Amino acid sequence: MQSRRSSNSKPSSSAEEIERNEDLLMEILLRMGAITLTRFKCVSKRWCTLISSPYFCDRHVRRHANITKVTGILLEPEEDDDNPYTVNHNDIKPLFFDTTRYRSSSPFASVNIDPDDSAYLIQSCNGLLLCKIIHYYNDLVAPESFFLCNPTTNRYTFLPDPYEALESHESPWLYMNFAFDPSVSSEYTAICVWKVHEESSCYETMVCSSSDRSWRPCGTPLMAPANLGLHYGVYFKGSVHWICFDDDHDEMSLSLRFDLTEERLRDDTMPPMPDLDYFYFPAVACGHLNLVGFDDVSIYTNIIRVYQMANDYSEWILLHIVDLSLHWSRYIISRFDFTFKVLHLIPDTQGDCTHMALVMVVDNSLVVFRLKDHTLQRICGYFLKSSTEWPHSPPISFEYIESLGL
Repeated sequence: MQSRRSSNSKPSSSAEEIERNEDLLMEILLRMGAITLTRFKCVSKRWCTLISSPYFCDRHVRRHANITKVTGILLEPEEDDDNPYTVNHNDIKPLFFDTTRYRSSSPFASVNIDPDDSAYLIQSCNGLLLCKIIHYYNDLVAPESFFLCNPTTNRYTFLPDPYEALESHESPWLYMNFAFDPSVSSEYTAICVWKVHEESSCYETMVCSSSDRSWRPCGTPLMAPANLGLHYGVYFKGSVHWICFDDDHDEMSLSLRFDLTEERLRDDTMPPMPDLDYFYFPAVACGHLNLVGFDDVSIYTNIIRVYQMANDYSEWILLHIVDLSLHWSRYIISRFDFTFKVLHLIPDTQGDCTHMALVMVVDNSLVVFRLKDHTLQRICGYFLKSSTEWPHSPPISFEYIESLGL
């Protein structure tokens, strides 16, 4: 006859079994989203230690490398017209496409920034942000400092001073970008493109990886027009790409990319622009490098074209031509003087992310315009200041992707 369990003993619950088995607990937590895990840190000191460990974060980033999605955008605040060098960087907060979510804190909230200094976003890449701080001393602008941060975890790290690495040059002119591809490695690489002075046509490069933590010259100098604005680079398949205008954004110049394998600037592998009368900005979405183009540089242009890079880099393929004036009447009062600015191209926030959507400001409201069916989702309607340069100015928005990276 089988012995009966003592009346005082209780069967062990599944939760207790999981809590005792750290390997099993880790496998369960690895399946959770990054923002959920930041909340789970409050469960216990043990959970906080586990989720915060570099080993767990590295595994989580690699596991979610190919299933991450854009959940919101960060908008740069407008400069004060009376003092164009002062920006309230604490106003930079993510706007989530899920309207039930509250906006979280500024990505600069955990960084000690002097109140007299200004901080800006430079680039977003797979959950990390590259930022710069402009320091002011007695109304004089001093060299910037740069740091990477994760807005999901509020962790950050400052890059080594690039000006110190170029101290043999009196006043170098530099552009900073970075690459972070968790499907390849949990490390990041910062790329500094620099010239000996603003008017120089000779572009040189140096890199700094998260493992080396020092700047190292690389590649060979590239001769290109002196007035290129190498801003808003985007990472795609082993390279950081730029669609380059002159600094006044008056005309197209050329496209460049920094090849991280060869560690050099290249201008010989990109196809020609589809139409040089257009203003473009690049965006990575749905596994492709894309171009969003405007047919006119006036404020009230209505035609948008979306191109996609062929897999063999041979050409730009036209995917969409959208006349916004044909669609707005369904959502706003029909008139000819509405204003809009395209901020970003992202994977569609609905469905399987095989289609794309435009993030735009329309009459001071933030909206998502789906290219598949030309439907519109209004994200928020508070006042967003309209720049007199738009849509002829670069995008001032950056992708928000949840990650435990850095």
